[in-house]
Amino acid sequence: MMERLRHWGAALLATIMLAAPPTQAAETKEKLSKHCPVPPWIGETRLALPNVQRGLRREKQIKIVAIGSSSTMGSGGSGPEASWPAQLATVLAKKMPAVKVVVVNKAEMRQSVPQMLARFDRDVLIAKPTLVIWEAGTFEAARHADVDTLLADLQVGIDRLLNNKIDVIMMDMQYARDTARIINFQPYVDAIGRLGTMRDIFVFPRYDTMRSWVENEQINFDASTKTEAIKTADTVYACLGTLVAELLAGSLK
Repeated sequence: MMERLRHWGAALLATIMLAAPPTQAAETKEKLSKHCPVPPWIGETRLALPNVQRGLRREKQIKIVAIGSSSTMGSGGSGPEASWPAQLATVLAKKMPAVKVVVVNKAEMRQSVPQMLARFDRDVLIAKPTLVIWEAGTFEAARHADVDTLLADLQVGIDRLLNNKIDVIMMDMQYARDTARIINFQPYVDAIGRLGTMRDIFVFPRYDTMRSWVENEQINFDASTKTEAIKTADTVYACLGTLVAELLAGSLK
């Protein structure tokens, strides 16, 4: 059984980003930079990832599809190369130089889980990945969608991936004070966490990680200029990609 860790829509892009790891934030309160600190739980978490391991043995390759919406596309940043999937590919390739790392970004703007599910054949399964990282829930939380319906839809997708011998990592919502004041994300974060336990898959705890970084003043979304806002977004994406890469590299040693 894997170790469990609980767990931006155009209106969210200006404010929702990744924040910092709870333990590191509390200890240092250093400003977040592209050279982001790796929190202890990353090094302590080991994922089974049997299908990724199989791909490594057969082809010395890791093929990942990232599916999600705006924040996975890299919205608000300087371009696709700054998105967290692109950063994940760069960092993971450096950490595993003997392995071919392929990361395919199949995110689309402002998508619900049913809309993502409708793209699975043409955007996910056709790529034959050994791992899918699925970012979901922001669309539903922003529209106060039924939590049980979200859970049911996610289960359909997860089961389909697992039945096709694809490992799955879920990624929950992002956090910013301004959006958290008007949108109640917590029930959706909790639901995705429960689903992770039910299906024995890892849920990357983006919401709680972000909240800790914001509360410890390691990241500030109150940019006064567009240039500053883009720089902040790029930094956040770089850290997210780095943390996922560290998690994978540690689990695949």
